[in-house]
Parts: sequence; C-alpha cells; structure tokens
Amino acid sequence: MFPPLISPVPTPVSPPGSSGFPLTPVSRWLFAGLSLLLLLVFGVARWLEPQPRGFGTHQQLGLPPCTTRVLWNLPCPACGMTTSFANLTRGRLIPAARANLSAIPLALVCLGAIPWLWVSAWRGRCWRVGDPLVAFFWLLLALMGLAILEWGLRLSFA
Repeated sequence: MFPPLISPVPTPVSPPGSSGFPLTPVSRWLFAGLSLLLLLVFGVARWLEPQPRGFGTHQQLGLPPCTTRVLWNLPCPACGMTTSFANLTRGRLIPAARANLSAIPLALVCLGAIPWLWVSAWRGRCWRVGDPLVAFFWLLLALMGLAILEWGLRLSFA
C-alpha cells in the first residue's frame, strides 16, 4: 500500500523560529488599540481622586452608586475596584488593597498586557501564547475566581 500524497489533516506551515498564534492585520491593529485603551484606563485612574472610604470613586465619572450598596447595603465583587486602581496609580498599595484586594492582580495583568500586546502586534504573532482564546479564558476565570473569593471573605467579615 502506498502512503497518501495528500494528508487528510493539513499541517500549518510557519517560518522557522516562529512561535505563537498568528495575527491577521486587523488583529494586529486591534491589539495596538487595546493596549492604548488599557493605557487610557490607567490614565483615568490616575486622574480620579480615590475616595477615602474605599469605594465610590467611579461616581466622579458620572456613574451611579453601586446598586447592591444602595439596595442591600452590601458590597458587590467590583466595589472598590476603581478606588483601588486610583490608589495603585499613586503607589498606595495598602489603601488599594483595603479598597479591593482582587483589583491588584487585575491591575498587574492589565499592566503586563500592554507591552505583551505591543510585542505581539509588532511581531504579528501572539508572543509566547499558542491559543489566545484559551489563555484569555483561564486568565479571566482566575481573576473572576479571585474576585468572588475576596468578595465572599469581605461579606463574611462585614
């Protein structure tokens, strides 16, 4: 029996030495735009004045107060995140942790994502990431798990 001339499953051909998920030209622009959006988030956080009570900083942007605080006088998982980001941009780690501890890993991920997005957009491939959707899913799951765990601890000690 002769081996088939055409493989039933095509194998992707990539240049030698390249690794990571390939990006289309549109994806490269989206990565660059997302990095600028993250820079804007940090810029707005720096511009806002953090509330000393640990939450409510987002109201300076014209947003309403937290619904769970208004209705049930309980914090939601995101309560204090804006205040935490505003404190982090000023180097105030303790007030940031008091406002919302789970915002610190989120801010670190966002901060690390900026150069990663630039490098990936420049190279045309996701830097050191084989499947960006799987990586994003696990990262999101971990951050949400931390936020819910921290929220549960805040509720149990309130």
